[in-house]
Amino acid sequence: MILDKTTLAALAAVLTLVGCKRAKEEPEVIRPIRYVVVEGRDAARQRTYSGVAKAGQESRLSFQVSGQVLSVPVSVGDVVEKGQTIARMDPTDYSLQLQNARASAAQARAQERNAKATYERTQALYENQNASKQDLDADRTAYESARASLEAANQQIRLSQRQLGYTHLKAPEAGTLATVDIEVNEYVQAGELVATLLAGEQIEVSVSVPASIIRSIRRGDDAAASFGALGKKTFKGTVTEVGVASVGGATTFPVTVRLTEGQDEVRAGMTADVTFILERSEGEAKYALPTSAVGEDHEGRFVYKVEKTGGGLGTVHRSPVKVGELLSTGIEIYEGVEPGDLVVTAGVSRIYDGLEVRVPPRPGSEPSNIASPNANGDEPTAPDETP
Repeated sequence: MILDKTTLAALAAVLTLVGCKRAKEEPEVIRPIRYVVVEGRDAARQRTYSGVAKAGQESRLSFQVSGQVLSVPVSVGDVVEKGQTIARMDPTDYSLQLQNARASAAQARAQERNAKATYERTQALYENQNASKQDLDADRTAYESARASLEAANQQIRLSQRQLGYTHLKAPEAGTLATVDIEVNEYVQAGELVATLLAGEQIEVSVSVPASIIRSIRRGDDAAASFGALGKKTFKGTVTEVGVASVGGATTFPVTVRLTEGQDEVRAGMTADVTFILERSEGEAKYALPTSAVGEDHEGRFVYKVEKTGGGLGTVHRSPVKVGELLSTGIEIYEGVEPGDLVVTAGVSRIYDGLEVRVPPRPGSEPSNIASPNANGDEPTAPDETP
């Protein structure tokens, strides 16, 4: 069957009307957004640095004399009491030195007695004018020299006794052995590491802070430490030590944070992210937003704020912003946002000014998305993104 031009035109018109009708029947899809709520506190002054947990007291134990190891009755992980044996060294050589020192002292004691007796006889003769002043002075000098030799011999005995005692290494405090670095029959030098003892109930975290920030950190400041090995659990702490000089020629300074909680969970050697909240000086940024919230085009940097219109919906409005440094928590914002603003954090390149969007509620009380990161440093998220 051949259709003429008039019939084809009519058929096309009918199809167009049907298509338009179907298009009108399909409602416009309003997409949900992901957002944060700008908080009033100075979130931009948070700084986070990596560190390592350690015991409040860490003792590196070593012998004070050299010799061959006779026994090591402990192992890594053992809990030891104060005074418990860590290792013993062969004491034979030091026992012989002590015997030799005692023999020398006995000889010096005999010489001292003889010199004293001679001096006393000469003194009596001198008083009776039967000895010269020169003889008296010589015998007195000999007696004083013998007395000094006896004192030196006694000092050598005490030194030999101490060296003999140094062959028995004991725990200075109760604690846990983190390392045991020697074995039986090994020859060790004086001062060589034998074991590492972790003592004290307090756990500390050591971090390295750059020079640009170190002046803003003071003893007594609050801090928080997050541990990835514990599922990013965060524990409160206090700054106890602030370095006044860089270590090893580096450009960072050591800072120690003592945890006030979590001692039963944190173990020495765990890595942590330590967050400091610094004092804000005049002219510094007050807020920090996720980097995904800030867009840029030929007009400059901007964010999209959401104005709620009711019924879980809202309208997007573009707002220019003045940005600062890129931080671990996001990007500093000097101007363009205020506390309570809802700022879009995803799909910024695919939305536009005036777009109607769905504002999904958050679990619990709304709003719960803060423009600074949560305790674990994670950005809060919504179920969906704007396409």
